[in-house]
Amino acid sequence: MRNVIVFLIMVTMLTGCWDLKEVQTINFVTALGIDYVKDHYVIYAQLLDFSKISKQEGASSGIEESDTWIGKAEGGTISEALNHMYPSSQQQTLWTHVKAIVLSEALLDKELPDTLNGLLRSRDLRYTPWVFGTEQDISKLFSSVALLNQSSLNSELMDPEELYKQYSSVEPQRLLKLVNGVKEPAASLLLPSITVTDSVWENDNKPQSLVKLNGVYVISRGKNRGFIDQKQLNGARWVSYKYMHKYPLRFKTKEGKKVVINVIHPVSTVKLRIANDNIQANINVRVRANVVDIDAGSRVTAVEIKQIAKQMMEKQIRTDYESAKANNLDIYKLDDFLYRMHNREWQKYRSNEHGALSKINLGEVNIDLRVTHSTSYKLSNS
Repeated sequence: MRNVIVFLIMVTMLTGCWDLKEVQTINFVTALGIDYVKDHYVIYAQLLDFSKISKQEGASSGIEESDTWIGKAEGGTISEALNHMYPSSQQQTLWTHVKAIVLSEALLDKELPDTLNGLLRSRDLRYTPWVFGTEQDISKLFSSVALLNQSSLNSELMDPEELYKQYSSVEPQRLLKLVNGVKEPAASLLLPSITVTDSVWENDNKPQSLVKLNGVYVISRGKNRGFIDQKQLNGARWVSYKYMHKYPLRFKTKEGKKVVINVIHPVSTVKLRIANDNIQANINVRVRANVVDIDAGSRVTAVEIKQIAKQMMEKQIRTDYESAKANNLDIYKLDDFLYRMHNREWQKYRSNEHGALSKINLGEVNIDLRVTHSTSYKLSNS
């Protein structure tokens, strides 16, 4: 009898999943887009059919294309726009699985701080989604496909990090970085720009629309300061990127032969030198490189490759800085260095919309490059 009583007491203490819901009874938003049109917000929400995604992952033959649904709602505030989406959503909508946030160029130009505040008031949204800017129609972005009819979760929009490890063209950023970049008084954030292209991949002779990163928006003091195409980001890759895994550098030797090397994991240091009203930034970059390709018949040496690559990288750093500075874009985050290392000097320019950028000039640019691997090419050291 005693054992029965103990058993009954233990049973009453057991927990159950009485409120458990099936995946198909919840709308999981996987991507969120926000536009700003005529003084009101336009919200786009992308939903994926997770039941079909699970079939894709478990199928032994054949690939079933996953369904993508796109919702659209408008409102005077972020919260109001979200509330206008719920009545027609049929079932509970959750934002805890948002993997990407896309902000329109119009919004970046006008309402970025208010937008971030509105988003983060929601307890559901995390600080970890990837965040992008775009001039593209957001619904078109969310309607783009993934290769081989895979889930959109495998696209660069949802998972840019894996492709970035292979080809470090534009550095991905998470929402937390954007929030910090907006709140910090001297920070500059290079926000990736995303677009759609149908000029690369085809299926059954039909062009396929796929997303790609094509440049950055420079976010400083809560505003978009301008756009920089990916072709003008070479200097930023060597100096500003926090984690630059690998990127090709192409040049010609003295004999006119083409050489391609992969620049790997650059590490930069910046030192500011202040004299009167002039601020000089000296930049040192340590980097490794692997030889990828050399034209047939070339007699290029390791010393020549190293010399030309160093000269080219230094030129890119200087050229890209001057080009960006002419448009008041602080791509090397030098104003932030001044703010942190020489705050008293930075205070002189605090009221200036562009900080101390106009007073900062590049001084020495030193490249310490080491060729660590030449694959199958035999290079002379002399």
